[in-house]
Amino acid sequence: MNTSDRRRGGWLGAVVALLVAFSVPVDAATIKLATLSPDGSVWITLLREAGAKIEQETAGRVELKIYPGGVMGDDPTVMRKMRIGQLQAAILTTGSFGKIYSDAQLYNLPMQFASFEEVDYVRERLDGVLRQGLEDNGFVCPGLAEVGMAYAMSTRPVRSINDTSGIRFWTPTGNVGAVKAVTAFGISPVQLAITDVLTGLQTGLIDAVATPLVGALALQWHNQLDYILDIPFMYIYAVMALPERSFRRLDDADQEIVRRLLGEAVRAADARNRADHHAVRKVLQDQGLEFIQPSAQEVRQWQARANAASLDWVEDGIVSGKYHDLLTSHLADFRNASGNMRAE
Repeated sequence: MNTSDRRRGGWLGAVVALLVAFSVPVDAATIKLATLSPDGSVWITLLREAGAKIEQETAGRVELKIYPGGVMGDDPTVMRKMRIGQLQAAILTTGSFGKIYSDAQLYNLPMQFASFEEVDYVRERLDGVLRQGLEDNGFVCPGLAEVGMAYAMSTRPVRSINDTSGIRFWTPTGNVGAVKAVTAFGISPVQLAITDVLTGLQTGLIDAVATPLVGALALQWHNQLDYILDIPFMYIYAVMALPERSFRRLDDADQEIVRRLLGEAVRAADARNRADHHAVRKVLQDQGLEFIQPSAQEVRQWQARANAASLDWVEDGIVSGKYHDLLTSHLADFRNASGNMRAE
């Protein structure tokens, strides 16, 4: 090849390289999202559908990469990875925000909701407030998604507070609210990462958990448990959060697309988990788990301890008095309107 041919070849290679470069979106970005939800779960299916739509609507400028099943670590680990920019999104339990925006845990107050109807009434009025609080504290929040009512599940029957003596009850590592709630019932908690709970049940390190029925089935904890105290102990929900610092690197149009499509996925998961709660209850019964029905007097004892724990949450700053009052005010409005006054 002579010098002229080499020059033409060089120019041709440069032109091809430029064409290739311009065929790739200049602002291409990858949103790496971590979740404890296992691969194959409803959450993962919905997120993958949202990811495909995001890539299509942004013309390839934004890609959603999902890390399911806790492969990125437990919630505290994921929070650290978001702070250093290794992850750009996550689905987290509310306790993860205890030091950032503690009122994100408002709906977790023990035994404050007696029914899903009460949950829906309150959420309609306060979800937007909590989401704005997260946004004010540095996290874009496309939505909150129900996981379900948590029930106390154990290897031995628990009906009354007296039955909790000696029980080894799991609480998530670092979740101050959960520890407060459990100790209010005279129970000594055993703190473990959620990824260690199954092993803890198998080895006898713990013999009781409080979890939504859907979660117990998805994480296979139900195979190690025999009894379920049929009292809604705590309402559990997840937060989809994207650190604002990384989210704002997207252009405005792509931010709107990502927020909208992830919001749709959250709302779909929220609705699906509600439907699954009722189906899973029957599955657990069919697999031999016994739902224990406490007496009215026993329920009142549990409720009195739960109310005391809720006030402790306020006193310790786990939730603010302002939002605690808002929650209880909305519950009172609903109960007055429905004639469903609960004995405390």
